[in-house]
Amino acid sequence: MKRGLFLFIVLLTAVGCDNSYRPMSAKYRVRFSCRTDVAPFNQLTTPGRFLSVRISPDRTTLTVTDPDGKTTTRPLTETESASFALGLGGLILGTPLFDNDNRSVSAYDLACPFCDQERYRLDFDIQGIAKCSKCGNSWSLNSSGFPSETVSSGVRPLYGYPVTSSVNGTISVSN
Repeated sequence: MKRGLFLFIVLLTAVGCDNSYRPMSAKYRVRFSCRTDVAPFNQLTTPGRFLSVRISPDRTTLTVTDPDGKTTTRPLTETESASFALGLGGLILGTPLFDNDNRSVSAYDLACPFCDQERYRLDFDIQGIAKCSKCGNSWSLNSSGFPSETVSSGVRPLYGYPVTSSVNGTISVSN
């Protein structure tokens, strides 16, 4: 009887709720790829440099904006339009300055994780600080998307997405 109770408690503990932080999110679908040797994505090879990537509502154009405000827009092919998914609000792509010895690209959702709605996108500056104009919370893109200044309790890190790099300079973001 004691053994059965012990096994029941162990089993209950193993399948209990888990509110722990996970660095990579599967909450919103992401599928995107680009070449880092072609402008404007060539900026991704510079540590501390980040870009926002968005698809137009009609899914015909891709818009890439750097923190200086320079915007590049290009038409999407039919295949890209059908296959690209950019999370909740778009993507923030960049190479963090800190804890990044291999100079790998990181990907975060452009939508505020606290407000958790597509329309509340983050603005980020040249220092790599992303801020939500609605809730006022800030996150450091150079420090794994962790909160840097919070005005609300319970603020989680940015939604992060896995990035893979190939030898030919192509990066893929997919969950």
